Amino acid sequence: MTAEAQEKLDLEALDQWYTEHFEQLVDQYAGKSIAVIDGKIVAVADTEREAHLAAKASHPLDVPLVLSIPLEEELACLL
Repeated sequence: MTAEAQEKLDLEALDQWYTEHFEQLVDQYAGKSIAVIDGKIVAVADTEREAHLAAKASHPLDVPLVLSIPLEEELACLL
């Protein structure tokens, strides 16, 4: 990873974004994988790999945050 890419990858900010949007993500994208760049969902797919490839195709210079969104049933098992 280049230094420029590392600067764009602010893990603390990404974690905060994920926490703030978690319920909405589960409501809309449960069971899917998403790619996020600059706080915007840029790809939705069935697998993390597909989401990553779609994000890189449309934003080749950015480093996407790729997440698998759990199903509500999976969350219930954790509680």
